[in-house]
Amino acid sequence: MDKANRITLEVVGREPFRVFFPEGVFAGILGVALWPLYFAGVTSFYPGQGHARIMTYGLFGGFIFGFLCTAMPRMLSAPALWTRNVLVLFCLHVATVLAFAAEKILWGDSLFLVLLCVFATLMLWRARLRKDMPPPGFVLVGLAFLSVFAGTVLAVVEARSEELDARWVTLQRLLSYQGFVLLPILGIGPFILPRFFGLLSPHDFPEALAPPGAWKKKAALALGAGVLIEVSFLLEARGWFRAGHAIRFVTTLVYLILEFPIQRAPKASNALGVSLRLAFAALVGGFVLIALFPAFRVSLLHLTLIGGFAVITFTVATRVVFGHSGNLEKLKARNWWLLVALGLMLLGMATRISGDFWPKIMASHYIYGAVMWIAGVLLWSSYVLPKVWQVEAE
Repeated sequence: MDKANRITLEVVGREPFRVFFPEGVFAGILGVALWPLYFAGVTSFYPGQGHARIMTYGLFGGFIFGFLCTAMPRMLSAPALWTRNVLVLFCLHVATVLAFAAEKILWGDSLFLVLLCVFATLMLWRARLRKDMPPPGFVLVGLAFLSVFAGTVLAVVEARSEELDARWVTLQRLLSYQGFVLLPILGIGPFILPRFFGLLSPHDFPEALAPPGAWKKKAALALGAGVLIEVSFLLEARGWFRAGHAIRFVTTLVYLILEFPIQRAPKASNALGVSLRLAFAALVGGFVLIALFPAFRVSLLHLTLIGGFAVITFTVATRVVFGHSGNLEKLKARNWWLLVALGLMLLGMATRISGDFWPKIMASHYIYGAVMWIAGVLLWSSYVLPKVWQVEAE
């Protein structure tokens, strides 16, 4: 890599994914490692809350913030973030993850609220200077941030009140752990994923300050899907687990069929295409299995969270990093390493799920599952993260 292609602070400000993606990987490894550390007696506190928050706000949050801070200014034809903006966001995100790892849940939730407010301020300022409309599906991204903001506020209230109804606690977790990740996947997917299959995006419109009629129709469809998903959260919080997950499954499946290109994509594809097909099958599969077997919802939800959300996250991140480092042509190859890495993550997921069905082996399966998932992430990181420090030649 020659001197002209080395990363600089200016590049980090323009493309914040270069620091957020590695930090998100670190958060994911830390969040999963809490389980073997607990069962080995290294830590004394039960990692339930810390693990869930680190995986959602840390792992997924790192990739979400990295992607949006890089992509949103470009989509709006607005100024990129300044380096000091990125450093503030990054430090808040690191502090949030470390607070959760230390089991300082209220501190972590409070820091994450500050992070959300700073991020929203930066994006709204750029929206005022925009010369273009964002893709219509991005109404779901806005809804996702409203969801996680409401969920985090509920978490802070819960920490300060011992009388909060259990339904509010359930709603808090749904808004935070699922709404924050599912809605951006559905909102961003129709714009970026067609490129994985060599197709045109139905959400890519000519530059314009005022949205055309076709944009409004797609935005209305996205908003309708988002509202139904939020309704499913409310139903589940009231104890209607089957109905909540059934609505989530049908809404997600119908929206995928209408707006995503997977069913129209060529049969033969590279590792990225195979990974996305598996991921979306796992995402909706988790919802339908919980609707059928709600008693095992905590375990089966990992099919959606790890098999769906995480695999999509790592696959899209692969495309982003390779594309911004001048290595996009390499993704046309088979790239078996990606399938092996994701396969290890899926095997770790299956091992972790199985532990809940056989209590006698729960501890060992949690440990084995964590080790295999981390091994998959490290393999992925060895191929992808070095390219974060490469800048595509002009």
